[in-house]
Parts: sequence; C-alpha cells; structure tokens
Amino acid sequence: MNRPKVYKVLLLEDDESSAKLLLHTLERYNFDVTHVADGMSGLTKIRNNSYDLVISDVNMPYLDGISFLEKGKEMLKMTPVIMLTAVGEKDQVKRAALSHVTAYLLKPIANQALLEKIALVLQLKPENIIDKKEFPLVINVSELSISQMLLEIKGCPGKKSLDEIYDRFMLSLGGRGSFTNLRINLDNTFFYEVRSLQILDDLIAKILKQTNIRASSLFLDSEFFNNNVVDLQPYSYLTEVNIISK
Repeated sequence: MNRPKVYKVLLLEDDESSAKLLLHTLERYNFDVTHVADGMSGLTKIRNNSYDLVISDVNMPYLDGISFLEKGKEMLKMTPVIMLTAVGEKDQVKRAALSHVTAYLLKPIANQALLEKIALVLQLKPENIIDKKEFPLVINVSELSISQMLLEIKGCPGKKSLDEIYDRFMLSLGGRGSFTNLRINLDNTFFYEVRSLQILDDLIAKILKQTNIRASSLFLDSEFFNNNVVDLQPYSYLTEVNIISK
C-alpha cells in the first residue's frame, strides 16, 4: 500500500478562531496546510512554494484576499482558489470573479461543505480523502529475547503521539537496561501523517539518549520504505539506523 497523496494547501485567514477551525478540519485529513494571516505573507509563500490549493478570506490586513489574487495571478494561474466570503460582500465577490477564483464558500464554514468544495475543485474521489481518525494509534511493546525488544506501532500519529509512544515504550521496559537491540515495526497507516518521518526521527533520538541501545542495533521494519522513495537526509537519526528491506 502506497502512501496516499498529501495535498498542499495555503490558507489565508486573519481571524484566529476561524483559522483554528479550518486547520483542525483540514489536518484531520491528508492535507498539509500552511497558514498565513494576510495577503502579503501569502504572496511570499506562493513566490517560494507550490500548492495544490489556495483557500483565502476576503478581508485581511496589509493586503486583502482579492488584492492578493490580483498581485499573485501569474504565480497562481495553475492553482485552484477557494474564496471565503461573508454575507454582504457581494461587491468583493464580483471583483473576485475576475481574479482567478475557482469556487466560493460562505462563512461560517461547515466542515462537510468545506470538504465537498475541496473535492469538487481538486476533482477528488471519496477514496482520495483519507480520514486519519479512522486509523487510531495502537502501541505494543514485547520482549523478543533477553537482549531484543519489539516496538509495534499501528495507526496514524497525532500531535502528541511522540510522547505517547515514548512513554509507553519506557514504561514497558520497567527499568530494564539489559537489552541491546530494538526492532520497530510500523504499519503503513503511520505514514498517513505528513510529519510522520519527523515524529519517528524524534522518537529514535529520545530512545537512543535514554537507553543503552545504539543506532546500529536499531531496526525499522515497514513496507512503506519498500513502496516509497524516501529522502532521509533531513533526518539526523533515521539515516543512522537499519531499514529492513523485504
């Protein structure tokens, strides 16, 4: 099973509560969201990055959403844009119609309406959108031998999963420090989270620092590494451990 496509989204929203709601909804699924609070910051982002989708509010400080689209139209000509509008913004909507707007959503935004609009704009089928909550994290620790431990991780990690996995592992050790080998088995769904490799790298760092194990005696086993081309160079510890190829 390959990792599902992660869609890169640029969100422009200056209202903190609205931004949090949108981020919470999008990050539950396979969307990698970059959030900025004004159009000027948005221009900087699209100059240096490419996105699958832009979601923008109309009224923002420094540079409003429509001015952002007008100034960035050359950089956004291949990128669909969803404009968030409020009641009473008809004039802005008319102006936006001339500024590369693919679709509109009326505030306040309902979660289902947001997902349906994104699916329509990006031409996604239901199976293309992955709900990470359908894959809850399951952690198991067992002793393979007096010197070897097994850490099994299934499901998709969340923001606090690094500490959860590490605490569970250390608790299962029960103070034992005699083991010298560690095998970590990872289900493919672990990598549904866009930050999964960073979480894994940080987990390995903590384990190596708090136990007697060395990087050369730590083995990662997952079909994910067989089915996907993975650049491990940005990760300090993943480059030192053993990746098991089947």
